[in-house]
Amino acid sequence: MKIVFSLAFITSASAWTISPRATFRSSTSLAATGVFYSTMTGNTETCGGHIVEALKGAGVDASDLTDIGDADGVDGYDSLIVGAPTWHTGADSERSGTAWDEWLYNTLPSLDLSGKKVAVFGCGDQEGYADNYCDAAGELYDQFKAAGATLVGLTSTEGYNHVESKAEIEAGKFCGQMFDEDNQYEESEGRAKNWVDQLKGEGMF
Repeated sequence: MKIVFSLAFITSASAWTISPRATFRSSTSLAATGVFYSTMTGNTETCGGHIVEALKGAGVDASDLTDIGDADGVDGYDSLIVGAPTWHTGADSERSGTAWDEWLYNTLPSLDLSGKKVAVFGCGDQEGYADNYCDAAGELYDQFKAAGATLVGLTSTEGYNHVESKAEIEAGKFCGQMFDEDNQYEESEGRAKNWVDQLKGEGMF
């Protein structure tokens, strides 16, 4: 009986020893993709919400929508989606009129975003401000690119009625997904979903 007991103990111990160790993600760890915005009237927040909903619906490990003014550890994410409205139309810089204006020029230059994929979205009024539609999105694109990020998610300008935009970085192409809650709000949710599908196809997630 002693021998049987010993063998049973050895077998049990061996099984316990070779069992694979379970790994758990900390409840405080960052999501893979951070989504940041700023807003003046709530339009950018609304469109950012559509994007987050589309991300999570597509199974992407994304953060909740976060105001850049409250952001911490932005460079800790694998990839970023960033969005801003345009208020200071025609200005050379600081065009969003929000917390982005300070963050882009005081915080971002201290970060090394080399190897991180970043996608930009913007909100504007293409009829009321046809000559400056979504200019701030173009500023986000330029500054994140200068910080070493790889910018993805360019979209077609087809279907928009603007005259000029600093977000139009090449003929017929926006630097990301542009929204217009003033004139084309019914398009916003679909644009967000299609853009997320495009970002997945580009290997952002």
